[in-house]
Amino acid sequence: MTEAGTFARPGLDLRAVPGLVLSELDRGGRGVLVLAVDGLSWLVARRVWRSAELSCLASTFPSTSATAWLTSVTGAPVTEHLTVGAAYRERAGGPLVNAITGDVLAGAAAPREPVRPLPTVFERAEGAEAVVVGRELDLLSGPWVDALTRGAARQPAREALTRDPYRLVAGVAADVGAAIGARRTRPLLLWVYVNLDDHLHRHGYDERAVQALAELERQATAWARRGWHVLAYADHGLVPVASDPGLARRWAEVDTPELCELPGGGAGRVRWLYPHPGREREVAERLAEALDGHAMVLPATALGELGLMESAGPVRERLGAVMAIATSPRFPLPDPGLSYEHGAISDGETLVPLARWVRSSRA
Repeated sequence: MTEAGTFARPGLDLRAVPGLVLSELDRGGRGVLVLAVDGLSWLVARRVWRSAELSCLASTFPSTSATAWLTSVTGAPVTEHLTVGAAYRERAGGPLVNAITGDVLAGAAAPREPVRPLPTVFERAEGAEAVVVGRELDLLSGPWVDALTRGAARQPAREALTRDPYRLVAGVAADVGAAIGARRTRPLLLWVYVNLDDHLHRHGYDERAVQALAELERQATAWARRGWHVLAYADHGLVPVASDPGLARRWAEVDTPELCELPGGGAGRVRWLYPHPGREREVAERLAEALDGHAMVLPATALGELGLMESAGPVRERLGAVMAIATSPRFPLPDPGLSYEHGAISDGETLVPLARWVRSSRA
């Protein structure tokens, strides 16, 4: 946060990614390989990736995968694609939905449009063949993954799911090898999902993760030497957290049917509540008292003043009226078993890398 109380961002954010990818395509050559690395922070990438041209990007608010990946392939802010987090009210009076799976979590109404589909970089890549590959994406169906991969062919992953970072990178290399080894008549735009996030949530940026990232760079450098333009970027970083049963209990004492019309939404270190009409102030005051010292509690209407998100129209309907943004590792998490989390506005969560490897990159 700046002294003026607004969120300070780098010059570029994830909305710039489609334009940067298309610019690489325009440079000619065999095509562009994009490594979409889930959970990689700017500080770690800067330390580990030493042969890449590196830039710093800002993630979205909230700094969650459901929101950030959509912005990165559409170039649209949250106010346009409307995926405001991992779990949210689909509309005023509508149900609480899981954005990734499309499942209804609470409420009787059927969802109408939980994710708004928008044109993607894959559709804009005229003259190129767009392909998406990712093990976890193969397991998903529904509006979110459809919106994410719109305009691209789906190449099935060659290896089984794994949380081990080094085995994951080996699988990614096999997937890329299969894609670039196929006979093609047009340049290739290959977007590969690299899910380090599952490991990082439990172990952070440990030696195994760092070794895997170094191996991923070695592969990227080799692809660049073969004439491919290679980019990598991330959706968010992660920071250490600590479970606090007392804070979790105090959250639950406010997130009740008596006070709220739906269970709380959000994910990780950004959560919100849906107070019954007329009880917004009471809920805000009780939550601020419960989380004193561990969260910034504010009305959703204040997000624009902080430079985080304009909360009007459809976005306002999806967000709860009362927001809680973590300011402490002891913020009450939906999953208390995790050791690292994200979603809030610290540098560790919101600053992510954009890496580029070219033939002239340092070895």
